[in-house]
Amino acid sequence: MELPTGLQVQSGGLPEVLSRSTAAIASTGTVTMECAYFGVPTVALYKTSWSTYQIARRIVKVKYLAMPNILADESLFPEFIQDAATPHNIAEATLELLNDAPRRSRIRVRLREIVDSLGGPGASERASKAVLALYQKKNSA
Repeated sequence: MELPTGLQVQSGGLPEVLSRSTAAIASTGTVTMECAYFGVPTVALYKTSWSTYQIARRIVKVKYLAMPNILADESLFPEFIQDAATPHNIAEATLELLNDAPRRSRIRVRLREIVDSLGGPGASERASKAVLALYQKKNSA
């Protein structure tokens, strides 16, 4: 769908779209890591039912909900949770990203650092080797 401002909105084909995106709007979850992988500055949002939110906010004690923010220990992706996830807030934050090329560049650099820190392909094998090494260490003592 082509918008009058020249912005394009698309669903489907996520890797192809992210590889050429300037910014994104995404629900917190795996997709924010996909945005990080492709170096796309993103506005993250999270909304759930009132009761789930009330329970979760009493149990979950994290500074951020978007995984790239958690890994960076800083707010790279603006987050809007529950009642703050309004169309106005999301649009305003997205426009700020779109209009601030130096900020997008800084975010991209940090995202590359985060992605690189996770290591390349083969995470499952590295994790299983680490678990096996711990098991062997524990049982040899």
